[in-house]
Amino acid sequence: MIKSLNINWRTFYLCTIIFRFVLALSDSYIHPDEHFQSFEVLTNKVLGYSTNIPWEFHSTYPARSLGPLYLVYGPLLYIVKTLGLQLTPIQIWYLARLQITILTWVITDSCLYWMLPTKQERIKAIFFTSTSYITLVYQSHLFSNSIETVLVLLAILIIDDLRYIYESKESEIQQLNKSRSVLWLGVVISIGIFNRVTFPVFLIFPSWYLLKYLISRPASAIFLILGFIIPTTSFILIDSISFGKTTFHQIVNSPFEISNYVITPVNNLLYNTQYENLAQHGIHPYYTHLLINLPQILGPGLIYLISKAYLKTTPFLSLISGIFFLSIVPHQELRFLIPILPLSCCCFDLTSRVVRPWMMNVWYLFNAFMAILLGVFHQGGIIPALSYLGQQEDSIQIWWRTYSPPSWLLGSNSIETISLKDTVNLEKSITIIDAMGGDIQDI
Repeated sequence: MIKSLNINWRTFYLCTIIFRFVLALSDSYIHPDEHFQSFEVLTNKVLGYSTNIPWEFHSTYPARSLGPLYLVYGPLLYIVKTLGLQLTPIQIWYLARLQITILTWVITDSCLYWMLPTKQERIKAIFFTSTSYITLVYQSHLFSNSIETVLVLLAILIIDDLRYIYESKESEIQQLNKSRSVLWLGVVISIGIFNRVTFPVFLIFPSWYLLKYLISRPASAIFLILGFIIPTTSFILIDSISFGKTTFHQIVNSPFEISNYVITPVNNLLYNTQYENLAQHGIHPYYTHLLINLPQILGPGLIYLISKAYLKTTPFLSLISGIFFLSIVPHQELRFLIPILPLSCCCFDLTSRVVRPWMMNVWYLFNAFMAILLGVFHQGGIIPALSYLGQQEDSIQIWWRTYSPPSWLLGSNSIETISLKDTVNLEKSITIIDAMGGDIQDI
C-alpha cells in the first residue's frame, strides 16, 4: 500500500511540518468566524480591548459558550496579562495560531496512530491528512471547527477502542477495565457540544457500538455521565456569570433556581431550528455538503473513497454520520465538514482498481494550489492593514468589499464599529465603518 505513494513518505511528512508553521504565520483571512468567535470576544473579556462582539455572545441571548474558548486560548491571554508582556495584537495572534497548529497536529497524528491497526494504515492516514490543505490551512486558523476536529478524533478513538473490546473473542481483552476511557469520553463529548452544537452528529452512527459496550457493562455508564457532568457544570457556571445572568453569590444562595443559568448549546440549537434565522446566514440546497463541499475538501482524494473495504470501520461510520445529519440543515458551509478530513484519510483505499499512480500527483497539485490560495492570498491584506492602522493614534476607517475587520487586532480600548447608516461618534479614538458590499455612491 505505501509503495503506491511512490515517495519517501518520511521526508514528505517532515516537509508538511514546515509548511504548517509557515502557513500558521501567514496573514490569510478565510472567514470572519475565525476571529469573531474567538479573540474578538476573549480579548475584550481578558485584555479589555474594545471589540465588536458578535450576536452569539450578546448577554440577551448567548448562543455560544465562553468555556471552550477559555480552556483553549485563555491560558495564553492570561499569561500575557499576568506577566505584563508588551505584545502587539498581531504577535498574540501569531502565538495563538502556532498554539492551535501544534495542538491539532499532535492530537490528530496521535489519534490516527493509536486508532489504526497496522503500520501501513497509520502511515497512509497520517500522510494524507498531513498533506491536505484542510490540515495545513484550516487547522492553523482559530475556528471552532478546528477544535471540533480534534475532539471528534478523540471521541472516535475511544469509541473504536471500546468497540474492539466488545467484539473481541479473547477473554483477557474483554476483561480490560476501560472506566477511565469512558470517563474521558464524557468529558470530550461535553467540551465538543459546548464548542459546537453540531459535534454529536459525527458520533451518532458510531455510538451504536458505544451503546453495545455500555449495555454489556452497565456500570460504565456512570463514568460516562460523570465525565459529561463535570465540564458541563463548569461551562454553565462560567457562561451564566460571564453573560451577567447571575452571580456567584446568587448561585450559592439559590443553586436550584433554573432562571439563574444559561445553557448556550440549548440556545444555539433553538436558534438554528428556526428557518428564518438560518435564512439570515444563507440557505443552501440539501445536496451542498455532498456534491459541493465534500469534493472541495477531498479533491482527487474522493476517488480513494470509492471502495467497500472500510464501510464497517468506525471512522467511516463517523464520516457518513456527519455528512448525513449536517445535510439535513439547510445552512451548509464547507468548514462545517472539516472534521471529516482525517476520518476520510483513514478510509482511503490505495489498492482499489480505480486508483492510478498519476492520481497522487493530482493530489499534490490540488492541495498545494488550495493551500497557497487560502493560506496566503485569501483576504490577505486585511490583517497587515489592521496591524498598521493599530499603530496610528486616531483614525476613521472605511472597509469596503472585504470581510468585516476584526477590531481586536487594533489593540485599542476606544473603538466603535458602525455601518454606513450610522453616525460617527467623535469621542471614540478609532471608528470602523464596515461598508461591506455597499454601493460606491453611499460611501
